[in-house]
Amino acid sequence: MKQTEDKIKIFLEAIPWLKEFKGKIFVLKYGGELLQDKESLELIAEDIDLLCTLGIHSVVVHGGGPQLDAELAKKGIQFEKKEGMRVSSGEIIREAQRVFKGIAQEIQKNIRIHHIKTKLIPNDYIRVKRAEDLGFVGKVTSIDPLFAKMIVGCTVPIMPLLGFDEEGHLCNINADDMAVSVAEMLGAEKLIIHTSVDGVLDDKGKRITHLDLSIAEEMIRDGHIKGGMIPKVIHALESEKVGKIHIINGQIPHALLYEVFTSGGIGTEIVR
Repeated sequence: MKQTEDKIKIFLEAIPWLKEFKGKIFVLKYGGELLQDKESLELIAEDIDLLCTLGIHSVVVHGGGPQLDAELAKKGIQFEKKEGMRVSSGEIIREAQRVFKGIAQEIQKNIRIHHIKTKLIPNDYIRVKRAEDLGFVGKVTSIDPLFAKMIVGCTVPIMPLLGFDEEGHLCNINADDMAVSVAEMLGAEKLIIHTSVDGVLDDKGKRITHLDLSIAEEMIRDGHIKGGMIPKVIHALESEKVGKIHIINGQIPHALLYEVFTSGGIGTEIVR
């Protein structure tokens, strides 16, 4: 009986947010490390199914770094990284096309099990400016506005991690950059970044539930925010048109639902 009562309390607690977010857009970014097993992909699809049922639009941005690194190692293709970014040759881009397409198709397959329409957004919808000293790597400069028209009903767009520069070269795109660019273009209510850690942690390893921009900048300068969390927080700092940005541990089943529909949350919310 108590377990049933607890479930009802959680549902009642969520009602204000259910009303607030109906018809809004959530951009959901998943790190590549979260997309390597069947169970994780099924849980992602379940979350998206529920958001659809609640009238919330989802846009998916996926990573793929671990998968691409593994494929390059398997084929003996050498590469270097600068400040965590892979320097990409034409050969690496060709491998990336195949690897990223496979990841997107797996996500699509699992979402479609729930009878939800999906759309793989083509690379030529994305324009980038090539980064210096990183080979064929670019930062998003524009997204074809036709993309926004695809967000109808429960259709879920799945974004690419490749786009074209001014000279027509296909370039790799950092998934966090893509996620922020999409969220800004759409004026998304939320950008929810799924990682393999519990959000942003303080110097004692405790999760910070709310992090404002000034403190985030200070923590980066002081070295409290480091490693792969730095680009995620920096992209959050640069974002001006997104309602709220959340960083959560996607290894926890249904972490998205805990973060969005409970008062305590489960990750870190970047606030202004």
